[in-house]
Amino acid sequence: MKYTKDEALKEITRRGTVLRKRRDQKITLVLSTSMILSCVALFATIGVFSGNAVDGTETVYGSFVLSAEAGGYVLAAVSGFVLGVLATLLIRHFKGEKK
Repeated sequence: MKYTKDEALKEITRRGTVLRKRRDQKITLVLSTSMILSCVALFATIGVFSGNAVDGTETVYGSFVLSAEAGGYVLAAVSGFVLGVLATLLIRHFKGEKK
């Protein structure tokens, strides 16, 4: 017999650890890439829909958001929030698999 039971168990455990580490690295790479692409898409959305600067008198209470040109900022904020929630859910999902 080439291995004892203890040596075989240690080898199986070592191989499982290596496979889990590779899987975690792939998941991390995919999540990092998707977050970078999402960030680029968010900046592109802000650039396309932001429009010109708001003219007129603004107050410190956020009434500048009521102007017609501010729709892009609202869209970018909502899409950024949704992307953040999705990223958090994905990370929690993959962290939960480890337990």
